[in-house]
Order: sequence, then structure tokens, then C-alpha cells
Amino acid sequence: MKPTQSSFVPWLALFTIYVVWGSTYLAIRIVVHDMPPFAAAAVRFLLAGTLMALAATHFDRAHGWPDRRQWLDYGLVGLLLLAVGNGLVMWAERTVPSGIAALVVATVPLWLTLMEGLLSRGASWSARAWVGIVIGLVGVALVAEPGGADFAAQWPGILALQVAALSWCAGSLYVKRVPKKLPLVSASAVQMLVGGVALVFESLLKGEDWSRLAAAAPAAWGGLLYLVVAGSLIGFTAFAYCLTVMPASVVGTYAYVNPVVAVALGWLILDEPLTRGVLWGGALIVIAVVLATTGGRSPQPAAAPKPAEPEAA
Repeated sequence: MKPTQSSFVPWLALFTIYVVWGSTYLAIRIVVHDMPPFAAAAVRFLLAGTLMALAATHFDRAHGWPDRRQWLDYGLVGLLLLAVGNGLVMWAERTVPSGIAALVVATVPLWLTLMEGLLSRGASWSARAWVGIVIGLVGVALVAEPGGADFAAQWPGILALQVAALSWCAGSLYVKRVPKKLPLVSASAVQMLVGGVALVFESLLKGEDWSRLAAAAPAAWGGLLYLVVAGSLIGFTAFAYCLTVMPASVVGTYAYVNPVVAVALGWLILDEPLTRGVLWGGALIVIAVVLATTGGRSPQPAAAPKPAEPEAA
């Protein structure tokens, strides 16, 4: 039974998503300062996936063990969302400030609108959605702000973030079309474990030095622990709970709030600069997401994970 409007718990859970998922970009930036990005991401999701699997043995016991097809389907989702999507976010934030990373990833709902329109042969497109997409791309261009010494170092990361956003969209669309669904906890466990194993191979192919994990500063380990507990476990639980008791359109507002939180925290804690490009571009991206994901027949933003770490599984 859905709670009354005066119920406090759902709104507390939604506020948790706002803050926690918005803050994961800051945590990632701190982690990759000392740790290899793919190795750190692998440790994060293997730990979180193991904890989710233990929880699934209790909460999803009646549904039994996932079959081969479910492992393949949800494993592919884990590859797209976590091994590619989250892995590239971790890699990009070595050079891209956390606030800019969050703003670029905030374009996920725009790409979802575009991709769903392609799959439905334009049925989900509207003039409002197209205006939102164009405004969002202008916002990304302003956030990237070509010029200056930093741009040469940042543009590969900006490109990687867009690839991450597209991969996140592909995984989000695929998981909605999985024929044999798993319960949320079991599905998250499979995605995290498969994504974590894939990230181990990515790290080895990249030639990352795993000894840097042991030598990392306490702040980096604290950031990694925060990503495991707050980002992957608490954030996911709050997200799943909100979807069961609140309208999807309300839950989907996290896509507008997360980048604002990320930019503010990056400025306050890491002294990341608030340039005119970041401010104006960020405002355009938020406006674009609102336009593209509300009204008409456009898909609801809550149908897709965050990204903003991208964080939901």
C-alpha cells in the first residue's frame, strides 16, 4: 500500500538518492587520485555484488538461483552499465573535475529519449524532446569549454564520459526488455559480480598496477568504502524503495538534482572552479533533461539508472 502524502520516509529516501548519488562523483575523484580507476571499480563492484548476493539468498530465496539465460541477460546489463559505463566514469575523472563529469553524464536521459525513439520508429519523440536534446548538446559544449591548458588533458575524458552515457543508455533499455525478470536484489548481484569481473580484465589489459591499491592514502580507501556502502548499497536500496511507493516522475527528479549536488560538492570540497561555461552549460543541461523527459510521449527519467554514477544497478 502506498504511503500518504504526509509520510516522511519516502521523501527521506528520495533525499538520500539526491545527496548520495550526487556525491559519488566527488568520491570517485578522490579515489582515482591514488588508485587505478578500473582496479578500484572492480574492487567496488565485487564487494558490493558479494554483499548483494548474500542479501539475495535471504530476500529472494523463494525465486531460486538465476538460470543460465538470466545470468547472460543480466550479465550483459552489468557489462554495459558497470564495466563500460561506470568504468569509463572512473577513468575519466582522473583528468575531468567531478562537477563537469556529473554534468556530462546528466545527458543520459537525453540519449535515452533519442534511443527509445529510434527503437519505436519515432513514436516516443516530440518537438519538446528534440528541443531538449539540442539544448542539452549545447550545454555539454559549454561545460567542455574548449580552450586553455586544461582542455587538451580533459577532452579524452569528456569523450569517454559520453561513451559511458551511451553504454548506460543501452544497458538501461536492454534490461527493460529482458524476457525473464529477476528480483531487484538478485538482478543487482548478478550485474555487479559480472561487471566487477569484467573490470578486473579491463584493469589487466590496461596494465594497471594493483599494488597502488595497498599504497593508497586513507582518503582514497574511505572514498572507495563510501562508493560500496553509500553509492551501491544504500543508494540502490533507497532507489528501489522509492520506485515502489512514489510516482516514477517524482523519483526521476534525481536526474536533475544529482549534477547540481556534484558541482556544489566539487566546488566546496575540492575547490573545483565554477566557470561561466560550467554554470551556463549546467543550467542548460538540467533544463534540457526536464524538457526531454516530461510531457508528450517521452520516456520517464526514472526508467533509467543514475549515472549520475550512474549508480543504480
